[in-house]
Amino acid sequence: MPQATSPFRLPTFLRLILPPLGCIAGYASAATPPPNLQGTWEVVQVAVDQRDQPHWLYFPADPRLLGRELHISDSVISLNNDSRDCSKPALAVLPKTELQKYIGQKFPRAPQSATPVHPTLSDFGLTLPDSSVQPLQVNCDPDTSQWNGAWIIPIASDRLLTNFDNNGYVLVLHRRQEADPIKASFACPKAQSIVEHAICTSAALAGYDRSVTAAYRHALTVSGDDAASIKQEQLDWLKTRNACGADAACLEKSMRDRVDQLMQQ
Repeated sequence: MPQATSPFRLPTFLRLILPPLGCIAGYASAATPPPNLQGTWEVVQVAVDQRDQPHWLYFPADPRLLGRELHISDSVISLNNDSRDCSKPALAVLPKTELQKYIGQKFPRAPQSATPVHPTLSDFGLTLPDSSVQPLQVNCDPDTSQWNGAWIIPIASDRLLTNFDNNGYVLVLHRRQEADPIKASFACPKAQSIVEHAICTSAALAGYDRSVTAAYRHALTVSGDDAASIKQEQLDWLKTRNACGADAACLEKSMRDRVDQLMQQ
């Protein structure tokens, strides 16, 4: 009998990213994330269906996700937002499709809605061409991580799309290079305190610093008569954060907790 062959052909850039794959139950599977997919990626856009606002869990530029770092290695996939890591990750190559069709099918609206059932890239604020893509499905061992069953779509060598916990948003990530500048909410050349210097030497901490500032501004916007109380809470929190000194883990947890608190206002 003739040997079975894969029913699809990978795009050129994915053939460079992914190593040769075996065919398992109709899908191509890699034991671990390929080397060219490994590294650090930063969330640069939080995209949500702008015509389905009542079902938002997150909103555009949500500080709980914007600026977070995704680390992909052959042994773990982790997002520094306090979600559970994916251990021993394996990727399955799903059938090739059009990007808009994939997004539309992944985020259907209620049939009784006044809008079409399947949203478009534009509805999500995604300024990407409706090109052919090869989604990858994440499998974790054990399967207790939110990443288990998640999808990743490589758009280019420096761009990814993902939705890691099956909630109604798309994350756009850009590959972080060592030479990329670190951007905090303040001017790093003017950093003075131990904490400011620690933030300005870590892209992850700088991302959280920007998120705290964004969440604080959001809280003030919706605060009404509670603005004075929120301002005082922020001053009190700064003292707690500063007590961390140069301890990166302490600083990250303090800022992550503060973002969550501010977003509950």
